[in-house]
Amino acid sequence: MDNAPTSPALGDADSSLLEGLFQLAVNGQTQSWEFDQIDNEVYARLLSAYGAEGKKAA
Repeated sequence: MDNAPTSPALGDADSSLLEGLFQLAVNGQTQSWEFDQIDNEVYARLLSAYGAEGKKAA
């Protein structure tokens, strides 16, 4: 199973999400709707990429 992006555009989108999340965190803006929205999207993509949907952390 290959989890690599199928095109450069997908990798760029992932990088942009992480960069946005990082910048908001660095600026202390972790209580905003924008941070929550990006955080939820990044978390969903990580779960999808690593096949952990529905599993709980120990």
